[in-house]
Amino acid sequence: MAWKGFKDIQATIEIDLTKTLEELWKGLDKDARWGVNKAKKEGLIMQEAKEEDWQKFYPIYADTCKRGIIPPLPLEETKKSKLFVCKKDANIIAGAAVKQKDEKIELFLNASLPKFLNLQPNNLIYWGLIEYGKNNNFKVLDLGGYQLKAKPGNKLYEVNRFKERWGGRIVTYHIHSKNPLYILGRKIIRNFPVAKKIRDKMRMIKSAT
Repeated sequence: MAWKGFKDIQATIEIDLTKTLEELWKGLDKDARWGVNKAKKEGLIMQEAKEEDWQKFYPIYADTCKRGIIPPLPLEETKKSKLFVCKKDANIIAGAAVKQKDEKIELFLNASLPKFLNLQPNNLIYWGLIEYGKNNNFKVLDLGGYQLKAKPGNKLYEVNRFKERWGGRIVTYHIHSKNPLYILGRKIIRNFPVAKKIRDKMRMIKSAT
C-alpha cells in the first residue's frame, strides 16, 4: 500500500436521513425541538435562496466571520454552494449554505444576525436542512465538522453542543498530508486554543491586506 503521508484525526457529526421524518424529529434533543417550534411561532420561515438573496446574505456571513476572527470566503466562492435563508417579515436574518455530493449533503457555512438569535433562526435552519435532505433522497446530512478536545468556555465547544442536539453521531476519520508541518500545526491548534486564536488573527490581517 502506498504511503499516504502523515495523518491527523478529524471529526464531524452525521445524521442518518434514511430514518422517517417522525423518527428524526423524535431523535432531536428537547432544546432543538423547542427552538424549531419557537422559530415557527415567531413567524420565521426558511426557504431556498434566490440569486438576489446572496447579495443580502453575504454581509451577514462576512460579519459573522469577523466576530469569529475568521476571514470570509469571497462571494463567488460561497456561491458554488446551495443557499437557504431564514426570514422574518421578508427580511433575511440568517442562512446556511450546503454542498451536495452523491447521497450526502454537507453544511458548508452558517451565519445569522445576533439581534435575532432569541428567535431561534438557526434551529429552524438545521431542521429545515434535515427536511430538505430527507425529501430529496439524501441519506446523510453532515453538519460540517466537530471540534475534538474543545473545552467549556470555548466558542467551538458551544458550537459542538449545538450540533449534538440534532440526533446525529460523531464520526472520526483521518486526513493525510506529506507536509509534516501542516499536520503538526493542526495538532497544535487542536490542543492549544491560543494557537488557534493567533492563526485566525494572522489570517484576518492577511485577508485585509
